[in-house]
Amino acid sequence: MKKANQKWVRLGRNLATLIVVTIIFIFFYEYKPKKNPVVPLLVEDSVVKTKTVSIDSTKKINPNTASYEDFLLVGFTEKQARSCLNYRNKGGVFRKKEDVLKIYSISEADYVLLQDRIVIPQNKNSIKKEKTSTSTIKQKTIEEKHIEVVDINTCDTNDLKKLPKIGGFRARKIIEYREKLGGYYSIEQLYLVSSMDSITVKSISPYIIFSQTYIKKLNVNTASFKEINKHPLISYEQTKKIFEYKKIVGYIKTLDELVNNGILEEPEYNILQFYLKTID
Repeated sequence: MKKANQKWVRLGRNLATLIVVTIIFIFFYEYKPKKNPVVPLLVEDSVVKTKTVSIDSTKKINPNTASYEDFLLVGFTEKQARSCLNYRNKGGVFRKKEDVLKIYSISEADYVLLQDRIVIPQNKNSIKKEKTSTSTIKQKTIEEKHIEVVDINTCDTNDLKKLPKIGGFRARKIIEYREKLGGYYSIEQLYLVSSMDSITVKSISPYIIFSQTYIKKLNVNTASFKEINKHPLISYEQTKKIFEYKKIVGYIKTLDELVNNGILEEPEYNILQFYLKTID
């Protein structure tokens, strides 16, 4: 009987110990300090969202002095703005508008949209040189009245070589870029041609015309993704949006649809209307 009592006493002690240990464990688990949960960054299209900056189409900047925010305000992307600043930090100087094309992330299509928002002031020496060059061009224009007008969308290299300051190399580059574009619609586009500068463009401008009827246009309803994306003024994103919209509607009746439905911004449409069509 005595042994039986001792057995129950030990069992009671063990049970009491287990209860005490359980209470202590629960107390520390419930009341120990907890770390704040880590909130994951919301990511869209693999890019962390940043503050949206409204583009001011009336603002103009000098890329040699503009701040990061200035670049964004006139339409540069964040990557393009950082690249411009890095170029300047390494000693790079933008001497003319077209120099922004030295930035790898700025395409020719981007340049066409941004060029009117870029201003690079000239120093006094440059202004004097420009005035001298302009007067020289005027004098040569008087002396070279016999030069025939050239349609830049139908001419060949021999026609171009008859123009002031155009040799074989520049003539070939003008034709090569014309083939990529499908044709020129503006004198400003000649600045995108390799080796062409403002002096040369001004020299030949009195002697060239742009017959837009000869511009080759891509049919958005029949051309392949690769064909449209290959155009130097049409970006991958623009091509992608056009084809996504075409999947929804099946057939694009007019190019106005691309603006009205937010596929293209109006400045983009003003350029691409020369190179796209909906019917043959």
